[in-house]
Amino acid sequence: MNTIRLHPLDMRREAVSALARLAYRGDDVRAGDVRRAAEYYSKKYNIDLDRFSGMIEAYEYFTKRFTCDETELTALFSNPEDMETNINDILTQIRFNFGDERMHDLNLRIGLFLSDEKDEPAFEHSGVSDLFAYLERSVNSADARWLLGDAIIRFEDYLARADRLIDQAETILRDVSHLLIPYAEHSLQEWNALQSDEAFWDRLATNGFRSDCREADVYPLVFMFTSISLHSNIISADYFHEKERSIISYGVLIDDIGLSDQSLRDQLEIVYSVLHALDDKKRLQILSSLRTRPLYGQELAGMTELSPATISHHMGELAGSGLVTIEKQGVKLLYHLNETRIREFTTILENTLLR
Repeated sequence: MNTIRLHPLDMRREAVSALARLAYRGDDVRAGDVRRAAEYYSKKYNIDLDRFSGMIEAYEYFTKRFTCDETELTALFSNPEDMETNINDILTQIRFNFGDERMHDLNLRIGLFLSDEKDEPAFEHSGVSDLFAYLERSVNSADARWLLGDAIIRFEDYLARADRLIDQAETILRDVSHLLIPYAEHSLQEWNALQSDEAFWDRLATNGFRSDCREADVYPLVFMFTSISLHSNIISADYFHEKERSIISYGVLIDDIGLSDQSLRDQLEIVYSVLHALDDKKRLQILSSLRTRPLYGQELAGMTELSPATISHHMGELAGSGLVTIEKQGVKLLYHLNETRIREFTTILENTLLR
């Protein structure tokens, strides 16, 4: 591959994933404890539970040995109800865009946080007053607004706090790296078997993520085995006239589950999956809003009067059924209507019910 660089297992990324799982406080069994998540996916997709044994053993080894302040863990690695992502992910995006030198510039950090597709980032003129004005207009709760603003302003302090937890987690996980490496090697073999870079990008889009940056470093992700995360420097690269690049962390079982999904479900079950995603008035309203143009989570929250976290949940359901795709831009998520999937759905519906 020419523009896709495939990397072996990165224990620091696994440490971040383990911390995010440990910090999870929601009610979806697929997102929290690894054993519960494995049981869910094993049953749903008819995958042998033994397939998950290594990651379960490694995660439980980690949880028995990792200790930290609960408030610190959730502040840095959980997704508050009013936020689409966690603070550590925002810190990582800032560091990736600006590097170890520029990331200390407060104006740059604020400019990146405020940037979106409609406005050129005002890196040189963004200040604290602009940050708080933006937060005040947002639909986040007062606690979430305070946390976001504090993390952007006191970036170095938050980064050091996150790094301390990641360092501790990484040290523990290195003891059980032999349990995780086989998962990563399996994914690397699958990716290397693809015929071209475009085949990889097509696979990424099929799984609900898109990227305008066509050069990427790709890392297998074990603990978050059904997740895709993307960090891109497109916004800052354009401003500083630097090369665009991105980092993609790709869940090691995404493609296996996708193949299982296709082999086990006939067309009627595909219809059921889409109808299940559509069985909510707010999700229908979201899809209708996306007809004219892609929208950010904050925009959808304002249109639907839902919190960003609730929007994120709905978009996960819609992306899981293929009705939308998600694009990472700076620290924001941009949602696209997948017209191809909708046309496929209507065709299947017609073929199965009318003919």
